[in-house]
Amino acid sequence: MSTTEQKRKPIRIWVDGCFDVTHFGHFNALRQAKAMGDYLVVGVHSDAEIEHHKGPTVMKEDERYAAVAACKWVDEVVPNAPYLTSIEWMDKYNCDFCVHGDDITTLADGTDCYQVVKDAGRYR
Repeated sequence: MSTTEQKRKPIRIWVDGCFDVTHFGHFNALRQAKAMGDYLVVGVHSDAEIEHHKGPTVMKEDERYAAVAACKWVDEVVPNAPYLTSIEWMDKYNCDFCVHGDDITTLADGTDCYQVVKDAGRYR
């Protein structure tokens, strides 16, 4: 192993979401996100955050936390993740990039949940 490989900082990826009625699409997104780095941190929004921005959930937050934690590609679950992803929140968990699928995700006011991280060049 070269010196460069030995000293390379592991790439930490942030993914967040509701993960309500977790299905193949969610797990495939987590698999793809994990492939983009070395360590996958998954933020799961609380029932209150989802209620405010989208409406009521089917699964309760503890069930959603457990479903995500059971996924083999997930290294760490962060309960009560904010619906608006911020640089400060990603930095709190030492994440280099935020990854999300191509589905449109907006706050209750219609603005992009990921605009701040996109503007910072930390969105993939």
